[in-house]
Amino acid sequence: MVRTPTEKSPAKLIVENAANVDNVLDVMFEGVYFVDRNRVIQKWNSGASDITGYASDELLHRCCMDNILVHVDENGTELCKSGCPLHKTMQDGESRQGTVYLRHKLGYRVPVVVRTAAIRDDSGNVVGAVETFREIGEADHWKARIAELERLAFVDLVTGIPNRHFLETQLNRLLHEFGVVAEPFTFCMLDVDHFKSANDRHGHEFGDRVLRTMAQTLLNSLRFSDMLGRWGGDEFVLLLPKTGLERAQQVAERARVLIAQTGTPAGSAFLKMTVSIGSVVATAGDDRANLIKRVDHQLYAAKARGRNCCSVA
Repeated sequence: MVRTPTEKSPAKLIVENAANVDNVLDVMFEGVYFVDRNRVIQKWNSGASDITGYASDELLHRCCMDNILVHVDENGTELCKSGCPLHKTMQDGESRQGTVYLRHKLGYRVPVVVRTAAIRDDSGNVVGAVETFREIGEADHWKARIAELERLAFVDLVTGIPNRHFLETQLNRLLHEFGVVAEPFTFCMLDVDHFKSANDRHGHEFGDRVLRTMAQTLLNSLRFSDMLGRWGGDEFVLLLPKTGLERAQQVAERARVLIAQTGTPAGSAFLKMTVSIGSVVATAGDDRANLIKRVDHQLYAAKARGRNCCSVA
């Protein structure tokens, strides 16, 4: 079909009708934002606000290069400084997809799948880009699971994750199964580095926020089968069913890196804190007391090495 000079393409009609575009974007569950050639945010939909905690009026007309969401990969690399998929798409026009961890407005990490695409003018020149993102299913699975646990009084009141009572019942179950079928599992204990000094300096309310922030980041890093809970004080426990030494090292290191890249709001800044992690793989003859003793030994070894590290046996 040949258009007359006064006709407009369907794409132009949609773009020019901004109200229609806004209505479509704001009923999407996914986060969506548009940037122009200078990477200035021109549109931020309600899905993006739900996932990140940032309202559109907080981010519109700001440059995404300001590293607002502090995207990192599972190795802790800040992608805005090196490897930003949106920037690469604007350079070569190629679409991309990947998994990243953004920082929520409250400080914790959220795992998302991001997709990028170039926006072109009528001549085919790249004039901007769009990024869509959605939370990964594991996080949704754990939110539903915690809602169920609340009915069973297995939830820690400070952090909102399973408590020590839950962890002990699951540890007993794993030990029993290990005795029957020798299925390996790993017991990890995480301790917040210098928590007492931070608590004393900033107050107990801040200390509780640190625990909640770390719990949420850990929660968002888990697989379906993993179990997380607060052991007590500033200690967390990860139980990793069907997990041997090599995979346990990967899981523990990912948790450590993501925590180190997590910040807790403290006034106008985000205060970063780290964890030391001790991990042990269950062996023949282990009971609960022996397993706890062995994981304590590894935790102390991690702290002796300078903290913010993992020790796995």
